[in-house]
Amino acid sequence: MVRLRVLDEVTWDGSAVPGERTHALLRALVDAGARGLREQSLIEEIWPEEQPANPTKALQVVVSRARSATAPDAIERTAAGYRLALDGSEVDAWSLRPDALRLAAEGRYAEALPLLRELDGTDDEAVEARLRATAAVEGTPAALDAFEAYREQLSDRLGIDPAPRLQQLHQELLARDAPVRAGLRFDADEMIGREADVAALSALVRTHRVVSIVGAGGLGKTRLGHLMGRLAEEPVVHFVELVSVTSDSGVPVEVADALGAREAVATRRGQITGQRSDPISRLVDLIGTVPTLLILDNCEQVVDGVADLVSALLARTPALTVLTTTRIPLGLAAERTYLLPELSVQDAARLFCERAQAARPGAVLDPERVTALVARLDGLPLAVELAAAKVRVMSVPEIERRLENRFALLRGGARDAPERHQTLLAVIDWSWNLLEESERIALRRLSVFRDGFSLDGASAVIGYESLDVITALIEQSLVVVSEGETLRYRLLETVREFGRMQLVDAGDDAEAGARLRCWEMALCSEARAQLFSRDQVAAMARLRAEEGNLVEGLRRASDTSDAEAVATLLSALIAFWSVEGSHLKVLSLAVPALPLLAEGEVSPEAEDNLRAALASILFTRRIFGGASSMTAGLERLRTLGPASPDPRTRALVTGILALSDAPEEAVSGVLDELAASDDRHLAQWASILASQAAENFGELARAVTMAERALTLCDPDDGPWYEGLLHAHLAGLQLQQGERSKAKGYALAAVPVMADLGATEDLMQTQAALALIAISEDDIAEAERIFDVLAGDERSGSVFGGIISQLCGRAELLLAQGRVDEGLAAYRAATARLASLLIPGLEDLELDGFEPWILFPRTASIAAHCRFGRRDEATPDREVLLSDLIELLDSDVTLDHPLTGCALFALAAWEATGDEVDPDRMELARRLIALACGFSINQMLPSHDPAWLLPKLATMAGPVVYATEPRPAPELRDEARALLASL
Repeated sequence: MVRLRVLDEVTWDGSAVPGERTHALLRALVDAGARGLREQSLIEEIWPEEQPANPTKALQVVVSRARSATAPDAIERTAAGYRLALDGSEVDAWSLRPDALRLAAEGRYAEALPLLRELDGTDDEAVEARLRATAAVEGTPAALDAFEAYREQLSDRLGIDPAPRLQQLHQELLARDAPVRAGLRFDADEMIGREADVAALSALVRTHRVVSIVGAGGLGKTRLGHLMGRLAEEPVVHFVELVSVTSDSGVPVEVADALGAREAVATRRGQITGQRSDPISRLVDLIGTVPTLLILDNCEQVVDGVADLVSALLARTPALTVLTTTRIPLGLAAERTYLLPELSVQDAARLFCERAQAARPGAVLDPERVTALVARLDGLPLAVELAAAKVRVMSVPEIERRLENRFALLRGGARDAPERHQTLLAVIDWSWNLLEESERIALRRLSVFRDGFSLDGASAVIGYESLDVITALIEQSLVVVSEGETLRYRLLETVREFGRMQLVDAGDDAEAGARLRCWEMALCSEARAQLFSRDQVAAMARLRAEEGNLVEGLRRASDTSDAEAVATLLSALIAFWSVEGSHLKVLSLAVPALPLLAEGEVSPEAEDNLRAALASILFTRRIFGGASSMTAGLERLRTLGPASPDPRTRALVTGILALSDAPEEAVSGVLDELAASDDRHLAQWASILASQAAENFGELARAVTMAERALTLCDPDDGPWYEGLLHAHLAGLQLQQGERSKAKGYALAAVPVMADLGATEDLMQTQAALALIAISEDDIAEAERIFDVLAGDERSGSVFGGIISQLCGRAELLLAQGRVDEGLAAYRAATARLASLLIPGLEDLELDGFEPWILFPRTASIAAHCRFGRRDEATPDREVLLSDLIELLDSDVTLDHPLTGCALFALAAWEATGDEVDPDRMELARRLIALACGFSINQMLPSHDPAWLLPKLATMAGPVVYATEPRPAPELRDEARALLASL
């Protein structure tokens, strides 16, 4: 806490301190810092023009008054004078010190300098920072003048010289007044996308003596090294290129020659002292004690020689800093490596456009096409610049299309670029030539992985334990480490394509492909066994990490009609996608394999994998329609039968075959029979399916009962997914009925399970439900927080990821906040956006506008407009809804009863909220609401809740009457059809 303030008014604990001489005393002691001042210096500060007759006595009086105005122990006697006995935090000028020094240490000298000048004392560290900031902001001469003023002040006040560290800084400033910048190049154009890297490297170079910029070829390490040299604070900078050095012993010779450290050493008097053949000694003599930055470029081919030289120089030169650019770290204890990242897609696009415009002004550079192009170039600036140069003769789409053979395309760089940067192939070939044979074999085989790899996967493909060789490839900047849910390794796409070329040229592609297939199948077999066990979370994480590779393997197996591999991969992937909630992946990636699985040959060992894959695909097709395409698959599944060693697969096959043999009107009874089975897995599966079917028919009480029964059949040995799924399902059922408190309890139980499993889409649906519940509880801040989190996740855009609840929920949130215009506009936008969605895998369902993701937002939007007195704005949507609903009721499509109830309610709202009260229309509205409730209207959204509309109808005679028990589906359908005909 600050007690003494002197920077403006002089106060103590907020009270003014009286007396000009007391002020002068306190300010002088603050300026002096912890050392304090001698009596004579204080007397001169207090009485600068005419001193009193007895100055010592007068000083004692002023000190006494100052103690009375502050605290008795605030000023203490020293051997030669006085000092303030206060902590740094108790004096305003001193409390600036931490921030001032921090800003200076970060190189933010312009911000630091005003604070450092406020300190203006004899604190060596603060003075050093002030002098450095002055040099950076106002120039070296100003810093030299400031040092001289400080030296004189110190001599006059304390009779001492500046500390050794400040005298050393003085020598550095003198050297800066005649700076050396040897070997540096100045760029002809801007370096794009490296601002954060420059800031990070500047901080490292200020605080460490050895810094290595490490990264793959083409990242711009050399150019960044030149930039760091130009920005360096050191008065002497030498940039030495080592690209032509081929032996470790040649490193010190090359560096000595570049620095001009001749064998004959001259003294200051110009005399020759002798011959020194040791280049390291000559370098030590040349560098001396002057702060120097030595930049060594392209060290990877002579890394041992560079490490030896740097180690020797550091031990013998106190003010030397070394910056290296290399694909391989030096491996020194003092070294701090900076892994230079690839450019972001945004920065790469900016670089491409800048260079492309220079190559051909006026070229068409569509942002989306440019972004797609640079995303394939690994963020390598060299690759981006080589591609941009092709704009002279090609369009962006043509360049992107020809990237299939990037090494043939990306050649012919700038004439002033080094030869190794003239083509992309030369950049990678430089690294390839530095590898041992075992490392080359590993690199080319690792190129078979499309989506990164683990150590286990690498070992399987390489053919032996891979840790050592992976370590070597990482050190060569050819393999990149990424750590997320698991630790992974990957090749840049450019390196991977180079590896593929080498793999084919070596005739090793068949062997590597066979090893990859074996690894993929073994992984899926192991994961399938673990997916419904206590190891479920770990199995999900493992499959999630390898999903990209396994999907690539699935495509490869499908292209070659390898039914056994397809069956084995899908037996695990479909289960993984089911737990994850990625239903569209099943539809788009698994369902197309049904013909191959129905006819293809598999070994007896893979038959159970085929059984599991077939059953899962057929189940998915049954849920999402398209049963007509299932015949061949069903026949194959009947031939295989349910005799699986896996109880879950056995239950699924039994259930699928039983349902396929039952007519549509008997399905409910079959499910009831299966749900009563003594087989726990079969009973649970049937209970879940029966609950979903009951919900679709508006039988919500039965749906809850069956879901709760399935919940009692959960077993921890199966993993947590079934329990989490059922909690989420029950949350949705309760929310549909308006039972928000119960829904909240179920949802809160489901969220952590879904999060642990990575079941993103189900998790997002459940979180959206919690946001809607928060709106009903008037917890607007919590609802907004949830929707903001969901909006920040790109995966939330899926129909199955809760986008319907999110878009409609966001509109309801705005309405709840009183932002009616924005809320209704959000509803209209949601309706338009969802109507335009194309769902992969559902193209053949021919729903023709009856899709739930279209009807649900449209009905909510109509109801919301009526609810807030804007009925006329909903007229076009109402006309479309009425037409679609009549067509739907006239068709043979199975109705979603709660959704049909929403549609009837929206029409009721439109009838009941006109400008004039029409008894006939109000009666029609009452009948529509009663029918909507008979269809078990989904009350998830506030605008779908009949509670807001019923009071409007109460003004007319006759209550709204509807049955409390579900009515037969045909009866409801016929009544609705007849009622809509009257509209």
